[in-house]
Amino acid sequence: MRTSLWRGVGVLAGATLVLAATMTGAGAAQGDNGPPSGSGRGGDDASAANSLSVPTVMVDGGFADVSCPDAAPGALETPTGEPSTGYLIDPTAYFYVQGLNRWQAQCYTAPTATADAAWGDNLTGAAALTVNSPIRVELGLLNSDGEAPSMTGYTVDKLSPSALDRESDYGTLATGSVEDGFSATPTTFAATEQRVYDGGVTFSVRNDTTGAFVVHEGTAATAEINATGKVVYGYNLRVTSAGSYTITFVIPTVTVTGTDAGTFLAHSVALQITVTGGHGGGGGGGHGPVR
Repeated sequence: MRTSLWRGVGVLAGATLVLAATMTGAGAAQGDNGPPSGSGRGGDDASAANSLSVPTVMVDGGFADVSCPDAAPGALETPTGEPSTGYLIDPTAYFYVQGLNRWQAQCYTAPTATADAAWGDNLTGAAALTVNSPIRVELGLLNSDGEAPSMTGYTVDKLSPSALDRESDYGTLATGSVEDGFSATPTTFAATEQRVYDGGVTFSVRNDTTGAFVVHEGTAATAEINATGKVVYGYNLRVTSAGSYTITFVIPTVTVTGTDAGTFLAHSVALQITVTGGHGGGGGGGHGPVR
């Protein structure tokens, strides 16, 4: 049984990961950018259960409960509370856990930034995308400014490796002892390992055959902090007709310098997907490596 040094009680499996809705009709996305989230966009009422673990450049807004100073990175905030133990990844080790403890990677706000786009692997891999089943749409923005300062954060692991992503707890290793106390070891993230957030992002989804929009142009895209502490844009798409669809994200204040799939312009990225009429768990991929 997992126990908390601080609480001295059992910790319910998966209790820390509340799947937050990210847009109208949305559910948390998962894929290359990581497992499900539990935190809404800054200024929204969604739970801020997940701590920012990967340093981020904030452009045109930020997240509730995440404080980022202007121009220069703020201080790393070390985990609060006491760590817990008994997790399957290493039952004898202690971890600071998302939703139970609180920490914050370094971050700062900037008037603009440059970024490479990374789509969720359930959209770009071999996962079947089918009608009337949820298709997870996910996009991450990775800082492409190699001259930006390095920042520190924390590496977060899935604590039940064999469980479904959405059912596992996530946390960062605590080192030390019960007698002498515990601490977490920061990770240094080079500029291109950092995330970028643009609060003005919009998106659309168009049926390429009919020209009709499933999600209309100009729909506000909402980002979240996922279970591994990365900032990710996510949406749960469902379509009723088989065929080709184009997903487009418009990123007004950040200059896009590349993408891992699809096409890009200076302030937009687009990806064409094919949805089949088969039955079963459409979009059920997304268990690839976390970037």
